[in-house]
Amino acid sequence: MRIFAIRHGQTDRNLNRIVQGWSDQPLNANGITQAIQIGQHLKNHGYRFDRIVSSPLSRTMRSAEIIQQEMGTNLPMDIIPEFIERDFGVFEGTSVDETMPIIYQKGFKQAGYEHDEALLQRIDQALKSLYLQYPNDDILLSCHSHVTKSLLILSDPQNYNFQTWLNNASMCIFDYDGKTLVTLAYNIEATQK
Repeated sequence: MRIFAIRHGQTDRNLNRIVQGWSDQPLNANGITQAIQIGQHLKNHGYRFDRIVSSPLSRTMRSAEIIQQEMGTNLPMDIIPEFIERDFGVFEGTSVDETMPIIYQKGFKQAGYEHDEALLQRIDQALKSLYLQYPNDDILLSCHSHVTKSLLILSDPQNYNFQTWLNNASMCIFDYDGKTLVTLAYNIEATQK
């Protein structure tokens, strides 16, 4: 199974550096443009997918819809709740610049906050379930920053962590054989050749 994990386009909370987590924020005008651009990039570079998988939040579903429009495809879209963003709990709506130094402390845990181990376990289980359904498919996964970072960490914990930078509407590509996850490409943007 090959997974093309695309972070959703920009929202106003991304722009203003506010933690959004599970809050259902829509794409802003720039986020729509970013989704159009990555969709055009995928079409122009000959990418093909067997299906679309999305988090249940509107910013990921809308990004996937725009990408499909730009690619001229109409594939089935599976909404899989397990690919939702990290539950930031009490940190939701706070400043990214103030919050991230707190939650990035090794082993950080707090009631109501989905700590690193719990998030990695959730994404690992979601990946295994997806593989059982579609072991031979090329899947566009419209998801979130910490979901993609989880995939990167699961594939290569020596080189990636939750502080790894990911742009909005950027893509990481993975191969998964049901046991081993391999990162093939990191943070591809529509502006790249």
